[in-house]
Amino acid sequence: MSDEKFIILQQHKFGYNVQDQWTVKFTDLNEDKAFEKMVALDTLNDNKDITFHLLNTKYLWQRPNEEPLVLTDEVKQDSESNQEELPF
Repeated sequence: MSDEKFIILQQHKFGYNVQDQWTVKFTDLNEDKAFEKMVALDTLNDNKDITFHLLNTKYLWQRPNEEPLVLTDEVKQDSESNQEELPF
C-alpha cells in the first residue's frame, strides 16, 4: 500500500466571464479512499457545471531545490559605493 495522499477539488464553472470557483472537497485521502470518493462524486453529480479533480499531494506545495545566490566581490563593491552616495 502506498503512503501517498490525495485531495479532491471541486470546480464550479459559472460562465459569462465569471471566474470558476474552486473548493477542496476532501483531503488527506489514501489512494483507495480517493478513488472510491471520486466514483461516488461523479456518479451522484447531475450538474454539468461542477467537476471534480483528483490530485496527488506530492506535486503540491513543493519548493524547487535551488541553491542560494552568492554575491560576487563586484556586486558587494557596487552596493557599498551606492550606499555612500545617498544623502541621508
